[in-house]
Amino acid sequence: MERADLERRLAEHVDAGDTVARDAVAHALATTYGAAALPALLRASVHDRNDDGESLQLDVLELFEAWPGEARAEVLACVSSADPGLRRVGVWGLSVIDLDRRGEHVALVVEAASDPDPRVRGEALGGLGSIFGAGDPRALAALTAGTRDPDPEVRCAAVQGLHSWPGEAVTAVLVARAADADRRVRFWTAWALSGRPGAAATLERLTADDDPDVRAAAGDVLAIGRRASGALEHPWS
Repeated sequence: MERADLERRLAEHVDAGDTVARDAVAHALATTYGAAALPALLRASVHDRNDDGESLQLDVLELFEAWPGEARAEVLACVSSADPGLRRVGVWGLSVIDLDRRGEHVALVVEAASDPDPRVRGEALGGLGSIFGAGDPRALAALTAGTRDPDPEVRCAAVQGLHSWPGEAVTAVLVARAADADRRVRFWTAWALSGRPGAAATLERLTADDDPDVRAAAGDVLAIGRRASGALEHPWS
């Protein structure tokens, strides 16, 4: 089947929400046309990229590995797109293809953390909180600013991204989010405080939160901390 026909069918399956058919056509495109299939697969990835149709993402990742130059060009085109969905896919793509480039694209993802669309900002903060942004002060600054974003989903992404960053200053930023107006932010704050020195008092307060999920998360984190302390005190047990 011609590439144009496969791309049309792929778009139809995406519009219909048929992830099984979508992934089957995407795989046919990827295996038959290689790098030339990337634009269509990236467009399809705008919708439900992390849902049950994970084979689409696997095909995209395989094309990234097999065609790094073409992948970089397509991902950068997505980042500069007027379509926020494509920008979100592009930001995700940068955090994948940059792993062997030693942070070459961190500045672009930091810039995306200020995108007008909150989904793009959240995607950017997710990348900056991963190994992609690890140790880069620009990533830390963006994540810290993200904890004050007007959108609660973005604040959640920022809080989750700060979990692996050490230091009292980061702990202070997370402690401030324990009073966030959104229960989801407080929930992820409880988990982000796991294992952090000086966080026990905040976690104790969260065990009395109005939201049951927040109370449960804070209790679980405190319990994990107590078990870890017990193991250190009695390493033979």
